[in-house]
This record gives sequence, structure tokens and C-alpha cells, in this order.
Amino acid sequence: MNYVIYAIPFFVLAVLVESLYGWLTRNNTYRLADTINSLQLGTLSRLRGVVQLGIVGISYHALSGGWTLFTLDPGNWLVWLFAFVAYDLCYYFSHRYGHEWRILWASHVVHHSSEEFNLSTALRQTSTGWLNGIFYLPLYVIGVPVELMVSVGSLNLIYQFWVHTEHVRRIGWFEWVLVTPSNHRVHHAKNPRYIDRNYGGVFIVWDRIFGTFQDELDAEPCAYGITKQLKSWNPVWANLHGWTDGIRQSWETPRLVDKVKVWFKSPAWNAPGVSEGEYDWHAEKYAPVATPFARGLSFAQFWPHVGAVFLLIGYANALTEVQVLATAVWLTFGFYVQGLLIEGRSSALYTEWLRLGTGVPLTLWLAMPEPATIGAMVYLGVSAAATAVLLKTAQSDDRLQSPG
Repeated sequence: MNYVIYAIPFFVLAVLVESLYGWLTRNNTYRLADTINSLQLGTLSRLRGVVQLGIVGISYHALSGGWTLFTLDPGNWLVWLFAFVAYDLCYYFSHRYGHEWRILWASHVVHHSSEEFNLSTALRQTSTGWLNGIFYLPLYVIGVPVELMVSVGSLNLIYQFWVHTEHVRRIGWFEWVLVTPSNHRVHHAKNPRYIDRNYGGVFIVWDRIFGTFQDELDAEPCAYGITKQLKSWNPVWANLHGWTDGIRQSWETPRLVDKVKVWFKSPAWNAPGVSEGEYDWHAEKYAPVATPFARGLSFAQFWPHVGAVFLLIGYANALTEVQVLATAVWLTFGFYVQGLLIEGRSSALYTEWLRLGTGVPLTLWLAMPEPATIGAMVYLGVSAAATAVLLKTAQSDDRLQSPG
């Protein structure tokens, strides 16, 4: 059973509670644009489930069909305990190589791109992470049932949610055994001393054993984000920029061996003949200027998109593959437009009209039940009215005049 689905409402509630607590204690760790961006990325990552090819899943099925060494009983609590601990060990290496190989970092970088650290950061997930599943194949060879792997994997992920906070400092002996907010803050920090440390998901003992542990130092507060700033609130670009960097390096380096090597070296490694320049980890946080109306519209547009994503996931079997793909592309484009809005880019106006214009024929093509079709048309109409107001606002306010 995948317990994450049931945990999502509690995740959202916890984000609201932490935000309120930070405001009441005057120790706010949230910025609206950053939080929207994290929630967009988390929602967008859910779309992957309805369009991915499932190559790793096919491998799992093949292994469990005749290549397992043992037949483990999922009803035995000792098997559950073994699977839970072994899964976290596999997660450690998956996570570690997610930082040490560019081909995996290109996906994982999404999770580290926030320059804030709060519970919403935990929801900032990639939509391109298809390769890390290979690190869990040994568990299937041993004989851990597929359904048990899904269960312990979801529990592992749920545990990791709560450690994304600055409001919990240190919690005694737990720091030696479990991943805590303190040592996970180190993992998200871009200070040179903290980079590529503390990879554990549930147990920090793996880092202590394999020499990748770093304690959080009171004398050196964590600075969050990535060394090469993303400088964008756009969730689509957040998913693509790691890949474009790798492709550019592979293209520009002259030797064939380096064109391949770049993908299996650290992201900090520059291929011969390619200069990346120096990056300042002290740089100011990304904070473009946009009108309050544009930011509010982006925030308002996010919520119907969340509902539409989960409706698509729930009713994907009732649609053709082409309809599912077309709807997923349209929703992804919507998240892209929201990013443009919250960055204050003038192109948001034109792309929003394009989104609304294509939304009408898409709605009719899907042939949904009449109430759903009427609801979708009303949404598109209200959105068009809001965009018209934004256009009028933009004509007299230079905060929605930036290029691009």
C-alpha cells in the first residue's frame, strides 16, 4: 500500500501550521513565491505516474517472476523490519549517487533548488527521476515482495517530510541514530563545508558508517539552495535546467570520452574545454518583482490545477492514452504560465491567453460528464476575466514588464 496518498492532506495542513507558527513567533521561514513553487513541483511530479514508461517497474516484475533468491512472507513483522531498514540503506546509496553523478543530479537538483527550508520544501520533487529505482533492485533479488517495497518506500518518504524545518533544533540522542531536522538542514545547505553530506533517509547511521556525516555547526548557519542559483520560480524550468547544463557540457567538450564522463562525474566537475565560472554561495536570494495581482492570480490558478491533476490520475483509465498525454501537457503548460506570472514576466499575459484558448477545445474533446464540462468552462471564463484585468493592470504598472 502507498501510504503517501493518505498523508498528502496532513502534509498540506502541516505546512499551514508551520507557516502560522513562524508568523506568530516572528521567525517566518516562508516566502509566498517559493512556497507556491514547491507545491507546483510536488503536484507536477504526480503527473509523472500517468505518463512514465515504467521501465524500472518492468524490471521489478521480471525479477520477482523468477530471479528471487528467497520467498519472504509480507505478513511476518521481521520481514517488514528487514525491508524497512534495507530500503533505507538502498536509499542512502541512491541519494548519494544522486549527488555524485550528474545524470542523477539533473533530476535531484529540483529538490535542492529552494533557497528556503521549511515543510513545503519536502514537497519539492522532481518529475524526471526515473533512474534511481535501479538501486532498489537488490531487494527484489533477495525476495522482498513488490507490495511490501511500495509500503516501506512510502513510509520512508513520509518520515522524511518532518525533517524539513528550522523550528526544531536538536533532539538529543536521536541525532546519533535517526535523520533529524538538524542534520538534514546540513544536507540542504550550500556552504562548502556542508555540501554532499548526510544522505540518510531515516537512519543517519549510514552516513556515520560511510564517512559522509557532518554535524550542524552553531558558528556556521546553513545557507540553502544550490551553488548555481536557479533564479526562477518556473517549475518546468526547474525540472529541465539540470539536464540542459549536462547536455551543454557534453556538447561543448571536444573529446568523446568526456562527453560520456560528464554524466558520471560530480556536478562540480567541468568537462575539459568548458568553463562554468565561479559561483558565490553568499549570493542574495532570488526575488523578482511582480504585481500583487499577478502573484495572487498565480496562487489562485494553482489550486484548480491541483484538483485537475488528481482528477486526471484518478480517471486516467477512462481516457485514451492520447487524451491523458494531451491533458498532462496542458496542465504542465499551466504550471509554466503560473511561474511566469509570479516572476512578473510580460510574456505571462500572452501565454495565459494561449492556455485558455486551448483549454476550450481540450475540454470538449475529453467529453466529460456535463457538470464537469460546465465547471471547466466556467473556470476558463473566470480565468479569462482575471487575465483581462491583469492586462489592464500591466499597462499602468511596470512590475509586469520584465522581458521573457
